[in-house]
Amino acid sequence: MSQVDLSEIMRRVVANDQLKKKLKVFLGIGCLSILLVGGLIIWAGVATVKQVASIGANVNVQEQVQNLKTGALNLPAIAKVGCWEKVQSLLAVQVWLEKPVAENIQGLKDACLGSDGKSPTK
Repeated sequence: MSQVDLSEIMRRVVANDQLKKKLKVFLGIGCLSILLVGGLIIWAGVATVKQVASIGANVNVQEQVQNLKTGALNLPAIAKVGCWEKVQSLLAVQVWLEKPVAENIQGLKDACLGSDGKSPTK
């Protein structure tokens, strides 16, 4: 679109009063819509921050978070070093054909959860 075309369109808009009125109404509604949506976004952000702050200030929530932190330290290590290798080795069909099922399951349990000295093969 060249500058000559743009100036021709502007001349037609200025000359047509009805088109000018429609353009003003359209631009006015567009500006009001943008202001309304922006205000709703700001209101939602402030309301969310207030809600999160009120939840964090609740004493019960603070106690539960503290209990979760101390309780996480007492959890057993689920993914031990040899666990993933043992799981991958048990994916082969040949392993299940060579060894009994109980021995494979016990080996997996020992690798992932740790041995407690109660092995059925001993």
